Amino acid sequence: MTKLFLHSYGLRYHYRYKPGFDVFSLIDIAAELGFDGINVSAHLPGYVEISGRERDHLRKVRRHLDHRGLLIDIETRGTEVAHLSDCLAMAADVGAGYLRTFTTGAPDRRQRVSEAKRNLSQLTPIAERVGIPILLENHEDLCGAEVAEILTSVNSAWIRALFDYVNSMIFFEHPCDALEAMEPWVCSAHLKDCVLLPPVRQGEEGTLLGVPIGSGVAPVAKLTQKLASLGLDRICFENTWSYRAPLRDRRGAGEPGESIFGWANLRGLPAEWMINAAEMAQSAPGKVVELEMQALDQSLCWLRKLSIGTGLTRSDAKA
Repeated sequence: MTKLFLHSYGLRYHYRYKPGFDVFSLIDIAAELGFDGINVSAHLPGYVEISGRERDHLRKVRRHLDHRGLLIDIETRGTEVAHLSDCLAMAADVGAGYLRTFTTGAPDRRQRVSEAKRNLSQLTPIAERVGIPILLENHEDLCGAEVAEILTSVNSAWIRALFDYVNSMIFFEHPCDALEAMEPWVCSAHLKDCVLLPPVRQGEEGTLLGVPIGSGVAPVAKLTQKLASLGLDRICFENTWSYRAPLRDRRGAGEPGESIFGWANLRGLPAEWMINAAEMAQSAPGKVVELEMQALDQSLCWLRKLSIGTGLTRSDAKA
């Protein structure tokens, strides 16, 4: 059955504004809520969400994971060989199953595709030696077909894919189309939901806004059923409440304002907090931390219903 992981990014305001919150707090919350594991971002500066880079610290993290009965995947960015080699070592220290990444660097995406093909091909024997596959995500850089192009070129069991439920919508690519393109390589996924906000200025495309699972426009149930039918070992729930990203070029076949690309009309104080959480956290950090947890709880209520008939299961969770 498909295991359900909890993403550290979903508690990013806790990390920033709740005193003492760290990776051990995340592990405890995930265990208490009945998750099977966690996905943890490991980014410079500071490696905030993994709470440090020292090997002694990483071994403590691994021991606490073992104590709470949880698995872990590590997430980073970029395809540079030296960087991902270092991240593979970090992932090995905590006992990770996968290392996720996405392309960065050159503003020209065709150049990024070429660099990713070259770099990931060089990383294949390193990932095999460490025993941890690298997963390339359809982040806010590449559409599903471009990820498929890279992985077809690399052609390795050690370089696979992580499918994100909504990222492709930035390019007006339907998530089902992105999944179809990436399907042969997918080993994990970021389960999340969003709405699209209309442009506010001439020349803009609009904004993608993260919302609690089930309150947005992403075909979450359909995607989850498909992933479960593929025999996926794990899916990671990512609470992206209040996350904003500008819509970009129209690589996909979707039309702005139509179907799942329709514009949301959010009103009232809850919507204002969600849209402007990053700014409001400067004056009311405790309130934003509270709302972030409420959004996580709202999503979990919906996921408990989703698990029926999809193959996605969790341990009994606390109410």
